[in-house]
Amino acid sequence: MIFTSAFAATLLALLVLSASITANESGCVSSYDESRDYFPDKVQVKYGAGFDITYKGNAKYIRNSISGENYVLYQCGTPAPANVKATPADSLQVGNWTKIAAVPGTKIVLDSAPASAIIEMLGVQDAVGASYKFFKVTSPCMQKKLDSLPKVQQNFGTSKARKRNNALVRRVSYDISDSDLQWTFTTYGMNDPHSFAVNPENASDMLGKAEWIKFVAAFFNKEAEANKIFDEIETRYKSIQKKASTETRKTVGFARYNKVANGTIISWTIEQPQPWVVQGLADANMKAHNSNTAAFSNVDDFYKATEQWDVLIDLSIEPLSHGGTTIPLWQNLLQGYGFSNQAKDGLPKFLSLKSIYRSDLISSYQNATDYNEHLQIQADQLLEDFGKIASTNSGTTDTVWYRNMPLQVPVNWRSPSNCQS
Repeated sequence: MIFTSAFAATLLALLVLSASITANESGCVSSYDESRDYFPDKVQVKYGAGFDITYKGNAKYIRNSISGENYVLYQCGTPAPANVKATPADSLQVGNWTKIAAVPGTKIVLDSAPASAIIEMLGVQDAVGASYKFFKVTSPCMQKKLDSLPKVQQNFGTSKARKRNNALVRRVSYDISDSDLQWTFTTYGMNDPHSFAVNPENASDMLGKAEWIKFVAAFFNKEAEANKIFDEIETRYKSIQKKASTETRKTVGFARYNKVANGTIISWTIEQPQPWVVQGLADANMKAHNSNTAAFSNVDDFYKATEQWDVLIDLSIEPLSHGGTTIPLWQNLLQGYGFSNQAKDGLPKFLSLKSIYRSDLISSYQNATDYNEHLQIQADQLLEDFGKIASTNSGTTDTVWYRNMPLQVPVNWRSPSNCQS
């Protein structure tokens, strides 16, 4: 009986210990065990995301190769790794900063649209404590939340000129050092100790973009949730890719007309798409126009350069006479590209096919677009949009992010009033 009781007690202790380490902590721990793996739920980068993450004991080591920064995240309630030194806050170092933070996050600042989308997907909206003064999103519920939260500004150096190698160094930081805010999610690397760049728009691979869900999740100990979300995106992406049309591949080009505030069209530009766009189009059985960026001062030269395009993705902005820009409507494109001035037999192929699109179908009244938010990480839905564009012969109107211009699909404007929660 003594043996049985001892065995039972040992077994119970093992079960309790096992239960306590089967998931990442949702808060701070009360004591530190140097031998413990504090992050049993881990993420692994599989595609060309632009970051890497490794785990050791109570810390996560992240290298963001896009922003050129190193992030060390350690479990709250445990000591920061002694072998890593953060770049001092007053450093004049330009780039390659090392930044250290305790996780999980509980009160952070938003200045990154993709991070905002991921935070909603992970269900950690309550951890958002403020946003950058000029930060805007399309998500109705996040708009509603941010409207009620404090705003932070950016600091641009000090009153004294800081010089290095005889050149002025402009130090930019977020004004959160005197508050209880933990860090800021940004869209680019910054020379301050508490900003972390989220860069899915610079990933080299479509599914690599979606892997930034794993990146953001690491700051909240939500690796298990991130793996589940990513696996679903990956499975759906590959399913859509497999079903892609085997018809003749369409050629897709990216261009803009360039207008000044008084309404004068000054030029037309063909843009080079990013590598992930080229890959996504190929996975949808389309091909991107392959040439260097080019500008034209004559619209007929622009037509000639784009005469083989089946699809035009318009990147234009419409300047306002009083400053700023707005989203172009179909009548703006008619004027901007001179379509209404051309004979029918002289119009571009993509116009006759009604295949001119913009990625601003979901937008906010503050000129934020979901293209910069959810599209940046939901690769499966983006591929589905590409597939719908590829499979139609007269334009499509059932896409999620791409607005068909010749068919005059209206913008889906989002505001806080659309929040259903």
